[in-house]
Amino acid sequence: MNSSHNIISKMILALAGIIFFVSCKNDIQTVKQITNIESHPTMEVEDFKFLRSDSGQITVKVISPLVREFGAKENPYREFPEGLVATFLNRDEAVTSKISANYVIQKIKEEKWIARHNVEVIDQEGRIINTEYMVLDQKKGKIYSDQFTKFTEKDAIIYGKGFESDMNLTNARILEPTGFFYVDEEQYKTQN
Repeated sequence: MNSSHNIISKMILALAGIIFFVSCKNDIQTVKQITNIESHPTMEVEDFKFLRSDSGQITVKVISPLVREFGAKENPYREFPEGLVATFLNRDEAVTSKISANYVIQKIKEEKWIARHNVEVIDQEGRIINTEYMVLDQKKGKIYSDQFTKFTEKDAIIYGKGFESDMNLTNARILEPTGFFYVDEEQYKTQN
């Protein structure tokens, strides 16, 4: 009785193996995708905190709930799928600017950061730039967008399509202004 039971068990295992092999063979694209290292992150970090220093002084703080790096791709990148907050500091560790967005990709070789969805930039003077898309190009030393932008200063709000600035936000400007509104400075202070 034992030997017939073993024969039946072996037949069931062999049949299961054939079924598995056939099902994999029929869906070879899925198998290729699963085994393709380029489609998977080479690194993933939760509760990411990054500090950059220059001569012992912290100059940049970056915080993100999740970072994925795709380093095996031809054009490697880092993805911040849950957004990030980057704070830039001067030598006295006072905040000079702050950038936040709900989604960011850092293109490593191109030295570009692309921010999307609820992008907000605040400079040292308290001026605020809001847009849905922004590029920070480290090679060119520029920050820019080609989408709707709201630029809030202490006494005015400017609306328009696109903006550009240097990395320090010292010469930010709306490319195609569509609206300009003066605001009461006291009212502005109570909102911020």
